Amino acid sequence: MKTLNKILLTLASILALISCEKDGEKIYLQSLSSDELIATTDNVVLSIETSQKVVLSFAWKGQDVQINDTTVGTAAKAKNYMEISLSEDFSGQIYKDETTSNSIAYKGGELNSIVNGLGAKVGEVNNVFFRLGSATGENIPYAYSNVVKVAVTPYVLDMRIGKIIQSSSTNTDLTDTGYFLYSQEDNGIYSGFMFTGWEWYNYFLKEADETMWGTDDNVGEFHITSDAGENKINMWFPGNKGCFYVNVNTVNKTWDALYISSLNVNGLTDSPIELTLDNDNKLWIANFEASEAGEKTITITGLGQQYNIETGTSSSIETNVNFATDENNNLVLAENAGNISVTIPQAGECTIKLDLSVPTNRTVTIESGSSDIPEPESYPETIDMQRWDGTSMVSMITLQRTDSENGIYEGTYDGPYQKNEYYGFEFIVDGTWYRADASDNTKLAISNNALSKFYFDKADDNVTSINVTITINLKELSWSYVINSQETGTVEEPKAQITMSHWFGEEEGNKTICTLYETEENIYVGEYEGANLKFKFVEGENWYGAQDGDNPDKLSTSGSDTWFWKLTGNDWPENVHVKITVDLNSKTWDYEDITE
Repeated sequence: MKTLNKILLTLASILALISCEKDGEKIYLQSLSSDELIATTDNVVLSIETSQKVVLSFAWKGQDVQINDTTVGTAAKAKNYMEISLSEDFSGQIYKDETTSNSIAYKGGELNSIVNGLGAKVGEVNNVFFRLGSATGENIPYAYSNVVKVAVTPYVLDMRIGKIIQSSSTNTDLTDTGYFLYSQEDNGIYSGFMFTGWEWYNYFLKEADETMWGTDDNVGEFHITSDAGENKINMWFPGNKGCFYVNVNTVNKTWDALYISSLNVNGLTDSPIELTLDNDNKLWIANFEASEAGEKTITITGLGQQYNIETGTSSSIETNVNFATDENNNLVLAENAGNISVTIPQAGECTIKLDLSVPTNRTVTIESGSSDIPEPESYPETIDMQRWDGTSMVSMITLQRTDSENGIYEGTYDGPYQKNEYYGFEFIVDGTWYRADASDNTKLAISNNALSKFYFDKADDNVTSINVTITINLKELSWSYVINSQETGTVEEPKAQITMSHWFGEEEGNKTICTLYETEENIYVGEYEGANLKFKFVEGENWYGAQDGDNPDKLSTSGSDTWFWKLTGNDWPENVHVKITVDLNSKTWDYEDITE
């Protein structure tokens, strides 16, 4: 009997164990199997010419992540790693590329950098080995594909070339433009001409070893860094579109840009020939009538505006532009204009072309016949002149175009005027706002928060109204005025104020969207009606934002952007109409919805 009881007890224990194992059955990912790796070629000869072309691609079938219980789903995905090595057993140095797709492609320049970094011999055929490693997690062993051998002939990593990488305003969507700056002495100082298709064009510079240079936003304009940890953002040009001569100095960590505003050629005809910028084709060009065929000696001169760490983008230094040739007959900028030899192919109609786009091969050539010359951008019919009245921008006068060729505008303002900030004005040309150039208030510069507005500074201090004729020259970006008459009287002292400023993007910069006036000491009140925008409060040189996410009504000079964040529950209206109060005593702000 005792033996029978023992047997029954043992069977019960086994059954219980089986039942528990079934109830708590483990779910686990199944291991991946090897994938078949296929290459587009087994032999690649690399060169500068192939640096921007896809020279080698790989594809594989790919695998889905599976688990042992097909009734249970999973969000896990396989990670694929392309491994590259000069040793067939991958025992030496390995370069890794991670991808979640079923293919990968390499451009010539990228592959050249990789194999050079692995120690390949330049100018010789190197056996380079590729394999795909796949895994479902960091701690799971790779399932490796077959090894693919590709014969790769790399070229010398040319550190004289700095590639121009176009960037979006958010420093993403990086695109190789195919153009480059050049370091003649191979010393980390890159120079060359760049042609910008729009105002405030921005870019990065990438060296041959993949080092990327951009603006050091901790320091500011024209200061550069290659360290992403230093708040690296793109480098941006001032608000001019066209031709710039650029120097990027990675040694001193600065860059500068010379905007070429005009170029003339002397020596082909009795009078200088003015070149026109064909920005689309990156040429300076002109048609002329040649008196005879043969050799001629010419000079090329012009004017430009220099921008650097001293000027920033809000002012410039007027600079003479002179060309000469070096020992390789390559066009270069020089202190004085040099004699340049050209060949005129025929008497009669000819075209002169100045090609500055390739730093190592800048040329001036003359061709038979005339060419299409780009029409200069037409000037708009009117220019609006507006001032801030305390709550919004209001028009003072609309200036009419009087000279279409040179972009001359005139108009007479007759109305109230006082010499204070309420009567500072801006010019608006086809949606572009202009303020006074920082170095010369007779010049127009694309508006930004650092620039001053325009004033009739020759008016009497106690002027209350004025009759004044304004002239604007858009071709030269200048303005002038003549006071016809003025009335004087008692001028009220303007109230203290702070403003709300919104960042409208790199093309427009920071702009005031509302002004608040002091109602009692350090307390400011204003009314805002418009788009529900993020903003900061500006008091002199102090910029106030929300202290942090938990204290959005507290202000701090190191705070983030503020929002109208409390309106009607979770609703986020596109437009708001609010009364705003800022208390700089307590460093707080608040607002209330204004209902009609």
